[in-house]
Amino acid sequence: MRDLMIDIETLGTAPGSVVLSIGAVTFDAETGEFGEEFYVAIEPSSAVANGLTMDVSTIKWWMEQSADAQAAAFSGEKHATTALLAFSEFVKAAGATRVWAKPPSFDLVLLESAFRSCFIDIPWHYRTPRDVRTLFDITGAVQPDVGTAHNALDDAKSQALGVVEAYRIIAARPLAA
Repeated sequence: MRDLMIDIETLGTAPGSVVLSIGAVTFDAETGEFGEEFYVAIEPSSAVANGLTMDVSTIKWWMEQSADAQAAAFSGEKHATTALLAFSEFVKAAGATRVWAKPPSFDLVLLESAFRSCFIDIPWHYRTPRDVRTLFDITGAVQPDVGTAHNALDDAKSQALGVVEAYRIIAARPLAA
């Protein structure tokens, strides 16, 4: 698949924060076809052991989220390094030329910090990140609700569906003369 949507849930908003879960889905923005999915929940203390940090305001925010979202985010049993290695392999196998996030300046930057903390190479090329928010702003596309809000895989699917809709909107517009 040409496209890869990534979403994460964290215990902070700054680079170097603990990543609780990673969700990703391959898809083709032009055809709407969906492919492989990835989800992993990370054991938070293993991330802290690798030097990642937690933010009190984000922990407080999590306490206000749904029980389903909390259960998904805090169910992690995978060691951070094991989880990130598995995700790296998934990304490489996907071979996507466009890596999407909402926004990449959050999800991808925090993931890159986590990869570095575990001494794992960043699995995407610096030219591949794409911003979902910008695309939605330009096209007026709206992200549909899928599953549980703040479940990384459900959010990734929802965002990918929104990108497919944005591409449909672009394709339907008449070309300027």
